[in-house]
Amino acid sequence: MTLRSTARRAAGLLLLAGLALAPAARAETPRVLAIITSADPQAQGMAFVLLGQMRQQGATVEVMLCGPAGDLARREPPGPAAAALRPMNATPAQMLQNLVRAGMRTEVCALYLPNAGVGPEALIEGVRPAAPPEMARRMLEPATRVLPF
Repeated sequence: MTLRSTARRAAGLLLLAGLALAPAARAETPRVLAIITSADPQAQGMAFVLLGQMRQQGATVEVMLCGPAGDLARREPPGPAAAALRPMNATPAQMLQNLVRAGMRTEVCALYLPNAGVGPEALIEGVRPAAPPEMARRMLEPATRVLPF
């Protein structure tokens, strides 16, 4: 083999290696926006387990709580939001609080507070009311996966 053919072969291998790595280099961090509306504590708990796993696997995770799920974000959650689930012996509200403390962006839908008859002071620290125009923009971003629970 001549020096010239060896150089050509090496250049071809480098080009193939670069093409193989290019998609990985351009890949964005996965973004997940979970919309939790379920009143079922097991569905809520499973949502938080899965969202926690997604965060551990590198995804950016955000949550919007609406309807009965909004109760999870209250300083004193009513009813089923206060029931512990097995095997983790934590309530869905406690699971949410742990994710919020870990930095997960969490909002209640714009309709929750006025219809629950409470103000933003009823929410745990780190949770705020959603702004519909901003939420809609984030939902429409091509890199965002919207997951309903």
